Amino acid sequence: MYVGHCYCGASRVEINCEPVAVGLCHCLDCRKVSGSTNALNWFIPSEQMTASGPLKTFSKTLDHGNDIVNTFCSDCGTTLFREGQAMPGTRFLKAGILDDPTCLNTFKPQGEIFVSRRVNWLSPVPGASQKQELFA
Repeated sequence: MYVGHCYCGASRVEINCEPVAVGLCHCLDCRKVSGSTNALNWFIPSEQMTASGPLKTFSKTLDHGNDIVNTFCSDCGTTLFREGQAMPGTRFLKAGILDDPTCLNTFKPQGEIFVSRRVNWLSPVPGASQKQELFA
Protein backbone atom coordinates (compact mmCIF):
# COMPACT_ATOMS: atom_id res chain seq x y z
CA MET A 1 0.00 0.00 0.00
CA TYR A 2 1.13 3.53 -0.78
CA VAL A 3 0.12 6.50 1.36
CA GLY A 4 0.23 10.20 0.61
CA HIS A 5 -0.74 13.37 2.40
CA CYS A 6 -1.34 16.99 1.56
CA TYR A 7 1.05 19.74 2.66
CA CYS A 8 -0.67 20.33 6.01
CA GLY A 9 -1.21 16.60 6.67
CA ALA A 10 -4.99 16.82 7.14
CA SER A 11 -5.95 14.97 3.93
CA ARG A 12 -4.80 11.43 3.19
CA VAL A 13 -4.76 9.15 0.16
CA GLU A 14 -4.26 5.36 0.28
CA ILE A 15 -3.43 3.37 -2.86
CA ASN A 16 -3.87 -0.41 -2.77
CA CYS A 17 -2.01 -1.26 -5.98
CA GLU A 18 0.98 -0.30 -8.06
CA PRO A 19 0.32 2.38 -10.66
CA VAL A 20 -1.18 1.12 -13.92
CA ALA A 21 0.95 3.73 -15.67
CA VAL A 22 3.16 6.67 -14.76
CA GLY A 23 3.21 9.79 -16.89
CA LEU A 24 4.74 13.21 -16.99
CA CYS A 25 2.39 15.93 -18.23
CA HIS A 26 3.55 19.29 -19.53
CA CYS A 27 0.10 20.82 -20.20
CA LEU A 28 -0.66 24.30 -18.94
CA ASP A 29 -3.31 23.01 -16.52
CA CYS A 30 -0.87 20.58 -14.86
CA ARG A 31 1.64 23.41 -14.57
CA LYS A 32 -0.89 25.51 -12.70
CA VAL A 33 -2.11 22.65 -10.49
CA SER A 34 1.43 21.55 -9.59
CA GLY A 35 3.01 24.99 -9.39
CA SER A 36 5.87 23.62 -11.49
CA THR A 37 6.88 23.04 -15.12
CA ASN A 38 5.08 19.67 -15.27
CA ALA A 39 3.27 17.09 -13.18
CA LEU A 40 4.22 13.49 -12.37
CA ASN A 41 1.01 11.43 -12.39
CA TRP A 42 0.34 7.87 -11.27
CA PHE A 43 -2.64 6.31 -13.07
CA ILE A 44 -4.65 4.42 -10.44
CA PRO A 45 -7.97 2.55 -10.84
CA SER A 46 -10.53 4.56 -8.86
CA GLU A 47 -11.59 1.56 -6.76
CA GLN A 48 -7.96 1.06 -5.62
CA MET A 49 -7.68 4.52 -4.06
CA THR A 50 -9.37 6.06 -1.03
CA ALA A 51 -9.15 9.65 0.11
CA SER A 52 -10.06 11.10 3.49
CA GLY A 53 -9.83 14.35 5.36
CA PRO A 54 -11.11 17.80 4.51
CA LEU A 55 -11.57 17.42 0.73
CA LYS A 56 -12.97 19.74 -1.88
CA THR A 57 -13.38 19.39 -5.65
CA PHE A 58 -13.14 21.80 -8.55
CA SER A 59 -14.26 20.97 -12.09
CA LYS A 60 -12.86 22.57 -15.24
CA THR A 61 -13.12 22.11 -18.99
CA LEU A 62 -9.61 21.64 -20.40
CA ASP A 63 -8.12 22.98 -23.64
CA HIS A 64 -9.01 19.77 -25.51
CA GLY A 65 -12.66 19.98 -24.41
CA ASN A 66 -12.85 17.27 -21.73
CA ASP A 67 -13.90 18.03 -18.17
CA ILE A 68 -11.58 17.17 -15.30
CA VAL A 69 -12.27 17.19 -11.57
CA ASN A 70 -9.50 18.18 -9.17
CA THR A 71 -9.68 16.84 -5.62
CA PHE A 72 -7.67 18.81 -3.10
CA CYS A 73 -7.31 19.47 0.62
CA SER A 74 -9.77 22.18 1.59
CA ASP A 75 -7.43 23.33 4.39
CA CYS A 76 -4.13 23.86 2.53
CA GLY A 77 -5.13 23.56 -1.15
CA THR A 78 -2.78 20.72 -2.13
CA THR A 79 -4.08 18.85 -5.19
CA LEU A 80 -4.22 15.13 -4.38
CA PHE A 81 -5.57 13.70 -7.62
CA ARG A 82 -7.60 14.44 -10.72
CA GLU A 83 -10.13 12.39 -12.69
CA GLY A 84 -11.75 13.10 -16.00
CA GLN A 85 -13.87 12.09 -18.97
CA ALA A 86 -10.90 11.01 -21.09
CA MET A 87 -10.21 8.00 -18.82
CA PRO A 88 -13.27 7.08 -16.73
CA GLY A 89 -12.53 4.89 -13.72
CA THR A 90 -8.97 6.22 -13.42
CA ARG A 91 -7.57 8.71 -10.95
CA PHE A 92 -4.42 10.66 -11.72
CA LEU A 93 -2.56 10.81 -8.43
CA LYS A 94 -0.15 13.71 -8.06
CA ALA A 95 2.86 11.56 -7.17
CA GLY A 96 4.61 14.33 -5.25
CA ILE A 97 2.16 13.83 -2.36
CA LEU A 98 3.43 10.29 -1.63
CA ASP A 99 4.99 9.98 1.82
CA ASP A 100 7.72 7.53 0.77
CA PRO A 101 9.89 9.33 -1.80
CA THR A 102 11.72 6.11 -2.75
CA CYS A 103 8.67 4.93 -4.71
CA LEU A 104 9.26 7.83 -7.10
CA ASN A 105 12.52 6.12 -8.09
CA THR A 106 10.80 2.74 -8.45
CA PHE A 107 8.14 3.82 -10.96
CA LYS A 108 9.72 5.87 -13.74
CA PRO A 109 7.48 7.69 -16.26
CA GLN A 110 6.60 5.48 -19.21
CA GLY A 111 5.35 8.41 -21.23
CA GLU A 112 5.23 12.17 -21.50
CA ILE A 113 2.32 14.14 -22.92
CA PHE A 114 2.03 17.69 -24.18
CA VAL A 115 5.76 17.64 -24.94
CA SER A 116 5.15 20.51 -27.37
CA ARG A 117 4.75 22.61 -24.21
CA ARG A 118 7.74 21.17 -22.31
CA VAL A 119 10.17 23.89 -21.22
CA ASN A 120 13.22 23.92 -23.50
CA TRP A 121 15.75 23.27 -20.73
CA LEU A 122 14.11 20.00 -19.63
CA SER A 123 15.19 16.84 -21.47
CA PRO A 124 12.85 13.97 -22.42
CA VAL A 125 12.76 11.04 -19.99
CA PRO A 126 14.94 8.32 -21.59
CA GLY A 127 12.78 5.48 -22.90
CA ALA A 128 9.46 7.26 -22.28
CA SER A 129 7.02 7.69 -25.16
CA GLN A 130 6.66 11.29 -26.32
CA LYS A 131 3.28 12.72 -27.36
CA GLN A 132 3.02 16.25 -28.71
CA GLU A 133 -0.50 16.62 -27.31
CA LEU A 134 -2.85 14.34 -25.38
CA PHE A 135 -4.41 12.58 -28.34
CA ALA A 136 -1.69 13.15 -30.96
